[in-house]
Amino acid sequence: MRNGVLSQQCNMLYYDISEKNGIFALKIMRHIILIMLLTFLSVGLSKAQTTHDFGMWISAGAEKKLSADWNAGIGTELRTKHRREYIDRWKLDIHSMYRIHQHFKLGAAYEFHIKRQTTGDETVSLLHHRFMVDVVPSVSAGGWLHLSLRERYQYTYMMARHDIDALHEHHLRSRIKAVIATARSRWEPFASAEVFNNMGERFTIDELRIAVGTGYHFSPHHSVNIGYMLNLKRSTDSPDKMLHVLTTEYIYNL
Repeated sequence: MRNGVLSQQCNMLYYDISEKNGIFALKIMRHIILIMLLTFLSVGLSKAQTTHDFGMWISAGAEKKLSADWNAGIGTELRTKHRREYIDRWKLDIHSMYRIHQHFKLGAAYEFHIKRQTTGDETVSLLHHRFMVDVVPSVSAGGWLHLSLRERYQYTYMMARHDIDALHEHHLRSRIKAVIATARSRWEPFASAEVFNNMGERFTIDELRIAVGTGYHFSPHHSVNIGYMLNLKRSTDSPDKMLHVLTTEYIYNL
């Protein structure tokens, strides 16, 4: 009898601590997102002229779990802008992620882009090769709140074409993401904030992203993510560009 009461008290104490940790983590998340939002607004408003546009990012991919800690996948994405009337970029990628610890993952990816660029009255399609390496520490609280910090090194090589020279870019992308997920729900709401630091320009911030949305699992094999993203791209010699993006993604788990 005493063992049963003691076990019940331990369970109550565990759930109480988990709930308090979840509330504490949620408060931290709100402060972090608020700081990122204020940074976003201060950077976005630091220049008098900012152009606004609307686009869609439509993507699909397949994921395969190679082991308990290792997964890989392929994906494709189409981006539009100029109020969805203009195809801006098409992407094909291959990626992998490995969990080396319960709260720590490493990832790598390669992307091939075909991106349209307008110079004067001429529009050309430019080929890009992109390589990325990710370091992702994460923590869960209360069994429902999952927080992660992804640090990504990104190298992009744009191939020369006609009178456009080849271009090499190095970025460090820092993203904070919060996901609410439980085993009993098919919905997974999320929020994230990301900063692009241009390593070739003394870590100048040249792009910021804030996104909110939700994932939904139809079955163990089929899921979708739908969201809204505010994407600010900074420029030194022209007005900044604020892009309002509707994002949709379909994922098939093999």
